[in-house]
Amino acid sequence: MGSIQPLFLIAPASAYALWRSYENITRLQQYESQSEKAAEWSNTAAERLHKTRTTQGSAAITIALSLLTSLLLFVPSLRTHALGIALVNAPTLTATRIHFGNFWNMKNQAQVPFVEKFNEAIRGSEDAKKALGVLAWGWGVSGVCWWIGSLWGLEGLIVGGALAGAWQAGFV
Repeated sequence: MGSIQPLFLIAPASAYALWRSYENITRLQQYESQSEKAAEWSNTAAERLHKTRTTQGSAAITIALSLLTSLLLFVPSLRTHALGIALVNAPTLTATRIHFGNFWNMKNQAQVPFVEKFNEAIRGSEDAKKALGVLAWGWGVSGVCWWIGSLWGLEGLIVGGALAGAWQAGFV
């Protein structure tokens, strides 16, 4: 049975990431009708619209599941499943980050003059990509801590240090 210290970092990080994801989707929806019209005439526009929807949607769903599972683990009777949840969440978040990052990066997404909300969504998507990485690291480190089980309450400190180190080193 894992301790809950790592959850005090993962739950707020998931909530923040979900909020950022919501902001990005809301910004992108402002251009939905123009994108759909362009998609009627251009296969490239149709493909980009499809990728925009699938990448943003998969990120939002994965982050929401991270938040939900982190909150559920605050229930004492569900903590016995902490390791299994970490073993599912870490690779799922990693796969989503890769899927998301292959489309939402400065190489593929050019800033468009006079379309500020779209440009904000691009910048926000960079933040969402980083957040997916931080959450993947958080669940991974938490899973290792729960697996070892002999750290006697140091899990939160280790997870926090690992997340801060990963962020500073640019791994996420």
